[in-house]
This record gives sequence, structure tokens and C-alpha cells, in this order.
Amino acid sequence: MAGMRDDTRDGPAAGPGPAEEVAALRAENDRLRRELSAARATMAWRAATPDDPEAEGDAPASDAQARLALLEAMLETVPVGVVLADARGRILHGNAWVERMLKHPVLHSADAESYGEWVSFHADGRQVESCEYPLSRVIRDGVDHSEIDVNYRRGDGSMFWMRVIGEPVRDADGNRVGATVALVDIDDERRLLDEKETLLGEVNHRVKNSLQLVDAIMSLQARAAHGEGAAVLKAASARLRAVAAVHAAFYHDDDVRTVEFGDHLRRFCATLADGFDAEARGIALSVEAEPVTIRAEKAVPLSLIVNELVTNAFAYAFPEDGGEGADAPDRHVRVSLARDGEGRVALEVSDDGTWAGTDGPGGPFGNGELRGGRPPGPGLPSSQGGLGATLVSTLARQLGATVTQERENGWSVRIAFEV
Repeated sequence: MAGMRDDTRDGPAAGPGPAEEVAALRAENDRLRRELSAARATMAWRAATPDDPEAEGDAPASDAQARLALLEAMLETVPVGVVLADARGRILHGNAWVERMLKHPVLHSADAESYGEWVSFHADGRQVESCEYPLSRVIRDGVDHSEIDVNYRRGDGSMFWMRVIGEPVRDADGNRVGATVALVDIDDERRLLDEKETLLGEVNHRVKNSLQLVDAIMSLQARAAHGEGAAVLKAASARLRAVAAVHAAFYHDDDVRTVEFGDHLRRFCATLADGFDAEARGIALSVEAEPVTIRAEKAVPLSLIVNELVTNAFAYAFPEDGGEGADAPDRHVRVSLARDGEGRVALEVSDDGTWAGTDGPGGPFGNGELRGGRPPGPGLPSSQGGLGATLVSTLARQLGATVTQERENGWSVRIAFEV
């Protein structure tokens, strides 16, 4: 009927994901833990209080015992392992799910220094030390929450990934009386993540191959073209290679979602230098890059920016042999990547050229951008330059970067952004 919403178009409602399920289990475990702690505190108070059935708020001790038994039975039904420890770190209790997951009895470690008998390993193969377990972090270091993912060695020798989540146990007055951890089997989660990484790596590999195929086609067209058309095709081909190089780096790195950009920058700039016969033209390339890990959404635009800036330097900063200044001893292109004092990453491309290879005195991104050796404002004004200027300006905005230019003994462009 008109005016009524057709909910069937939206499809079935999506169920809770793994993260939501874990959060719900943690919340339920917290509630049960508080109830169990309160019950234990009540029994301790009963044991220390004279038997006076007329005392205010008095209840039969058998009720407290029944309540405690009920709560312990409920803990047995929670599909995560639960381990309780006292204030010294001595393990007092573990539910049945602990033995079911770990395939060995609950280890009643004597204190927080003894957790090494629960043998597990970090992703890099290092064994987890006692002080690294959440129980120890909560009891010894006084933190309110701690968690760690470990590769645990079961009693039968098999390995599986487990998340250990620890929090303190408090009495009715809020004093810490111990700690508890939840042990969550995340083996399927890790397996799915590994499969996702493999698939993403394959996608990056195929994207790289596709881009290289398009690049080859454009290169063939550029050879057959003449004049401005050939130049446009060559520039577009170079940009495709810049993107393909990043996807190749994703594919070869351990984490296909990120790239160590320092190594990539050195390789990529060396390739650009070879393409412009830099050594034969007497142009020296210097790349100083700190190790900086950058995610895909920033690595691709940053690689394109590097392509535009370094390409412009090699193409236009220095005159061809026989031109004015061709015998000048200083012909350098410098590229640096480093973290600045404000927690950002700064990419800088500079040269000591005269820009005699440009159509005018304005520099790599068109005439009139500099006044008195400095830009009139932040960014690269696209109205003054060509496609390269527009690309750098647009990609810098995509990075959320600030762009500064200087012309003093050459040209310098600095791109600063957060990772």
C-alpha cells in the first residue's frame, strides 16, 4: 500500500559479527564474575559474623551456598575459558571450557611469576613470558584491562590462536581481591584473516599485472605518436608504472595492506633515474628514507606525488648538454622521507637546477608561482600549471597534507602528512 515501507527490499537483517559476539560474551562473563565475587564475599562475611538469625539483612548460609553453586554452574556454560586468581596471582579456579580448549587440566600456578607453565608464543615465535600475560599485568602492574593474542601449545602438542582478556575482581567496596581472564578461541578468526591477506595479495598482484599491460599498450601507442600526443602518452604511462610499483610492493611485503615506503621510495626513484638517463646526463640521485609503514590508501597517492616531483626534476631542472649551465658541477636531485617533530611524515624532493629545461622561469609547475623565492600560499596552484600540478595538489588534499615550496639554489617541494 502507498505510504507503507517495503522492508523486504532491504533483505534480511545482518546478524552480529565475530567482534559483536566476543563483546557480548565478555559482557556476560563480566556480569557472572561480579555475581560470583559478590557471592564469595557474602560467604566470607558469613564465616566471620556470629550466627544471629535476627540480624538485619541476615539470610541462611545455605542460600548463599546455593547461589554460589548456581553461579559456578552458569560459568561452566559460558563458551569461553574463565580462570580466576587471588590477589597474589594464585590460580584458584578454571571452568570446564579451559580444559576443553587447552586439552590439559587447569594449571593452578602458585603466583604471577609462575604463568610461564602456560606455554604460548607471539606471532614472531618468541615465547610469552609470565609478566606478559594479562593476569600478571592486572595483578602485578595494576592495570584495569589487558589482552593479548597468543599461539598456545595444547596438552596434546597442537597449536591454536587464543585471545586472553584480563580484568580485576573487586569486592563490594571496590577493593581488588584478585583477577580473572577470559580465554577465547580465535583460531578461525586468524585463519580467515590469513585467507583474506592471501586473497588481497593476489588482487594486488593482478592489479599490478593489469596496469603493466595497459602501460605496455600505451608505450606502443606513444612510439607511434608524434609531438604533444606522444608526450601525453608517455606521461600517462609513467603514472601507471607508479601505481603498479606500489601494488608490487604490497604483494611482496608480509602485510599486503601496508608498504614499508622507505624501501619502495629508494627502488622507485632509482627506476625513474634510469628512465631519464640521469647518470649519463651527470645528474646524481640521493635518496634518504627512514623506514615508514604506510597503508594502501596513502601509499598509492604518495607514490604518484613522488612520480610527478621526481620526474619534473629530471626532465626540466637541468639544461640539456650544450645549453646554458650544462657544465655546472652541481646537478643533484635529492629525495628524503622522515618523521618530523610533530609526529607527521615529511616527503621532500629538491634539486639544485636552474630550470632551464622549462618553458619559462616559473619552475616545475608553471610560471608565476613564486614571489621572492617562496610560494604565495600553501599548495600547488593548478591554475598556473598543467596536469602534474593538478595531480599533486589533488593527491596532497587526499593525504590531508600540507605542501610548501621554496626556490633557493634550486627548487624544493615538501609534503607533510599524518600516517
